[in-house]
Amino acid sequence: MKPLIVIGAAPCLKDDMQNAPQADYDYMAIGLDAVDKYLGRIEYMATFHPDEIPAIKERRKASGGNIDYKVIKHNAAGNTNEADYIMEHWRPTGSSALLGVQAALGIGYKKIILCGCPLEGTNAKGDGYAFFRDGWKNNLDKVKDNVRSMSGWTMELLGAPDGDWLNA
Repeated sequence: MKPLIVIGAAPCLKDDMQNAPQADYDYMAIGLDAVDKYLGRIEYMATFHPDEIPAIKERRKASGGNIDYKVIKHNAAGNTNEADYIMEHWRPTGSSALLGVQAALGIGYKKIILCGCPLEGTNAKGDGYAFFRDGWKNNLDKVKDNVRSMSGWTMELLGAPDGDWLNA
């Protein structure tokens, strides 16, 4: 199975993607804010906001990206036909990035790299990302061997990917 890049919406995304180790990756966007940040093929889209799934698809389509990705949401609420995977997420929440990691591990990915997911600063709504750090700390044993990050607090927690880790 290829390594997977989880695509967030933080301003560092472009640099993170450019600086990721060279490899043939699969891609997962997380939520409305990230679905149009990378217009190459994505295999998955994960969201904590199932009510936004139609808007996410429209935004991706309008930007010229593929819309034949698998949809991952965190519960069975709403129209279950709109999701390919329903994950009861780990608690406490670690943001859509952790939901994406949880789903990727469940699908079978062994190497997952976070790009644009530093869990620093604030999102487009002005909410701070530090709130989500407890989810990562509480689930560190589940992710530490399989997940690396390209920037920020998540890189401090998980480490950065390198060729040795990627090819192990």
